[in-house]
Amino acid sequence: MKKVLLSLAAFVAVASADQLVNLKIDGMMCPACVKNVKGSLNDVKGVKDTSVYLKEGRAEVKAADGTKAEAMCDAVKKAGYGCSVAK
Repeated sequence: MKKVLLSLAAFVAVASADQLVNLKIDGMMCPACVKNVKGSLNDVKGVKDTSVYLKEGRAEVKAADGTKAEAMCDAVKKAGYGCSVAK
């Protein structure tokens, strides 16, 4: 039982080491753009989950702690869209 609790505690510590990054995305016009942005973000090492919002022109990215927001924006820019870290 003690091993299970220690393993669970270690898992919770790792799971809580995530960060939520908010990005402003420019140039999205349609659902295909959302798919492109989402795919670009998901290809960044450390990114675990993304939500992209067309109407708001933004993305929320759940990533491992230490994953650079600049790397996320670079991937979005490489796909042809504008990107900046939202404050």
